[in-house]
Amino acid sequence: MTDVYEMLRQKLDGMTKGYPRTEKGSEMAFLKKTFSEAEAEFFIEFKPGLQSPQQVADHMGISLKEAQERLESMAKKGLLYWERHGAEKKYRIIPFIHGLWEFRVDTFDRQDAANMGQFYKDGFGKTLLDYRLPIARIVPIRADTVKDGKLLPVDDIESTIKRQTLIVANDCACRKIALFARKPCTCTDNINVCIAFGRMAEFMLESGIGNPHVITVEQALEILHNDDSAGLFVQAAHAKECSGFCNCARCHCGILIGAKIEQGTGFETWSNYKCTRDETACIDCGKCAERCPMKAMTVNEDKKTVFNQVRCFGCGLCVTTCPSGALILERKPDDRLTIPQDDTFFDNQERMGREKAEADRARRAHAGT
Repeated sequence: MTDVYEMLRQKLDGMTKGYPRTEKGSEMAFLKKTFSEAEAEFFIEFKPGLQSPQQVADHMGISLKEAQERLESMAKKGLLYWERHGAEKKYRIIPFIHGLWEFRVDTFDRQDAANMGQFYKDGFGKTLLDYRLPIARIVPIRADTVKDGKLLPVDDIESTIKRQTLIVANDCACRKIALFARKPCTCTDNINVCIAFGRMAEFMLESGIGNPHVITVEQALEILHNDDSAGLFVQAAHAKECSGFCNCARCHCGILIGAKIEQGTGFETWSNYKCTRDETACIDCGKCAERCPMKAMTVNEDKKTVFNQVRCFGCGLCVTTCPSGALILERKPDDRLTIPQDDTFFDNQERMGREKAEADRARRAHAGT
């Protein structure tokens, strides 16, 4: 008989970027710490998409009261997500990232840090950068970093912030777990800087996840502007209805760690921009190399700045610090743009799960020939 936690792992492996089995089993420690067996069984049986309590009761063969109690209990633990539709809450199961891991930020300890580090090395780091659809988009730090004003509206994070009516800041899972690692984050003392908008903000605030508090548009813009001065790059939720953004650095960003483990970029579909350099204007000051998270800019032994455009993921941090104006972001051709197809963040995550399933089937078929 298959263990319930292995069944849960398989369920999560079919969502977004997956949840692979590893030889050392580091992935199972998180599941056993996070879910009771009853909660694991409930999660496994849950249908995709938003479900009303009545739909869950009908599908599970339980009373409406029991469904409501179990849904609320698991949502308060960060095992489910909900949205309000009129007077009714609708619930959905969530993937490991972004989802369960971020929603369990208040429970992290030293053992979680060790297990997560091992999990990355043993396979999860690869899955994050695998497949085509991105979990998030790396967007330019400022609109004026893009040549000829060609910043796409969907990538304009400052304008996105200004449209919001509810903004919540909560603890960053990457920075929080770094507190328990051997090399904690050194770029900032503040971990309460993950930003959520709209429905996601409402969920985070009412669930109490990650010390949430409401901030103003001006405070959110201040965080964004601080990202530029501190050298943090911005990842925005990949959906038409942006649910928030992360401000990330090379020392703690989980996505970037995955790219480093795989010794490649893996970010080709994660950004709609690439930096270009005017060789005649470059003064080889090396400031761009100090700021580049992907080490697309480096300084050689002759103290010349070397630019590897393939590694660039279009954050714009080098552009804002270049004293000679030698650098600028250019928008990619239309056929290479990654534009959100889904209204909400979790709808996009479901699309990623379908993409992964199709890609995995094709790979198995190829391996069998």
